[in-house]
Amino acid sequence: MNRLKFWLELTMTISFAILVGIILEGVVYLIFRGQSLEQFSLSWIQLLSIVLTGAVCSVPTVIWLSDNDIPRNKFIVQLIIHCIGLYAIVAVFGRIFNWYSQAKGFIMLTVIYFMVYVFVWLVSLWFHKREDSKINKALDDIRDEE
Repeated sequence: MNRLKFWLELTMTISFAILVGIILEGVVYLIFRGQSLEQFSLSWIQLLSIVLTGAVCSVPTVIWLSDNDIPRNKFIVQLIIHCIGLYAIVAVFGRIFNWYSQAKGFIMLTVIYFMVYVFVWLVSLWFHKREDSKINKALDDIRDEE
């Protein structure tokens, strides 16, 4: 897959997942803290920070995890390092863009991060399986014609 296309796909997926995570956080605060819906808002700088975070977090993934021909144990180590590295990026961006100000906010950011991480991996696997199915079907059609 083209690296630029892969980067854009990951940026969209990560940004969407972060946005959903923030909306879920707002719903949790609404339910458990009794806050009104009017208190929940997103500014343009917050939306921009979500897209920027998605774009920056996509770069290490495209560079480091796009190699498919590595042993499983090495891939697992890379995946763990990748997860920790992206968590550091998100924590730093969270601090820069004031996504949290207290320990409770940082804990919520951590929970949302891991939910987003799992979601993005599941969506990526689904996209790749779908693409593999299309390729296999096309190959089968070519074989049938011969």
